[in-house]
Amino acid sequence: MLVRGWVGPGHAVSGITTPFRNLARVAILTVLAGGLAAARPARAQSLGVEAFGGWQDLQLSRNSVGNAIGGNEGTAIFGADALADLGFLGLGVSLDKTVNGSAQPWAGSIVAGFLIHLPASLRLEALGEIGRRARDFGDLFDSTGATFVGVRPGVSFLLGPSPIRLGVTGLVRWPTSGGDFGSPDFGFVGRVGFDFM
Repeated sequence: MLVRGWVGPGHAVSGITTPFRNLARVAILTVLAGGLAAARPARAQSLGVEAFGGWQDLQLSRNSVGNAIGGNEGTAIFGADALADLGFLGLGVSLDKTVNGSAQPWAGSIVAGFLIHLPASLRLEALGEIGRRARDFGDLFDSTGATFVGVRPGVSFLLGPSPIRLGVTGLVRWPTSGGDFGSPDFGFVGRVGFDFM
């Protein structure tokens, strides 16, 4: 084999003949293309519509979830969301209502973040949200509403070959009215919905 290339002080020979160099490039590109194909999301470019229910206003402790299920802590929350799955990215909207306690506010938000597709239709969701809360639905769009930001980590999966998606999501929301971050509300919800391709 002919070896050629510039050799500087303290350097080894830096290249090989053009046919072998091209063969090496083709091999590297083939390996990269195969890796990208294997990592491609299995269920990209879909729209999911879900209903969810759970609890919020919980403490960050092991006993808090059990107390909520037993009806001794937190406030019940029900809602719906729509999420466009754009492969690695997710973009959507969410609307929920607190259904017990003294205030029972509405909350609406824009949701965006990252979706990680795994085998067996499993999906990890690292989403954030920005939205508003208000006692009455109409006040969500008025100056009387209060703003918040939050994170919504979750996991979901498709039920067999069907378009039915089941999942769970954690909720952490910080009130931001007045430009300050208040103490966060913690919660979790169970979800059921449909994916439309």
